[in-house]
Amino acid sequence: MLRNRIFAWHRELQDVHHRLEKALEDARRAIRSGRRAHSLSPELRDFCYTFCSALGSHHRSEDSDFFPALLQQMPELEPTIARLGREHEVLARLLADFQQSLDEPQSSPQQLFQQINDIKAAMKAHFGFEEGSLNQALHALDVPQSDKNRMFGDI
Repeated sequence: MLRNRIFAWHRELQDVHHRLEKALEDARRAIRSGRRAHSLSPELRDFCYTFCSALGSHHRSEDSDFFPALLQQMPELEPTIARLGREHEVLARLLADFQQSLDEPQSSPQQLFQQINDIKAAMKAHFGFEEGSLNQALHALDVPQSDKNRMFGDI
């Protein structure tokens, strides 16, 4: 029983990351078809804002709940958690810049596409490091599975 619960933490983090990666790819495809930010369909603009909000929420949940739980049980992870927190700050800036460009009527699809590619690169590197560096910790994490939305965000 315990082994299934522990494995679920690792899979849940991967599943959240995969859902965010799919949402990013959907936004990238849609942006390629636009001419200017103001001509993007309201649905696409809403989708981009929703993606930014979801990724930001996921990282805020990790910072406020997931990482402290890990550190409480495994203080040796402090350097890794500090790096992940810095990466969250970089991604937050990229997301804010992207949202600002969505609000600028003259932003070109090329500009938006470049920004979303920058987000994709940072997100992919961050997720890879996070999953790789926390893999063993997730197998040892002793927290109720019912805390997953609080720890990972409601993605």
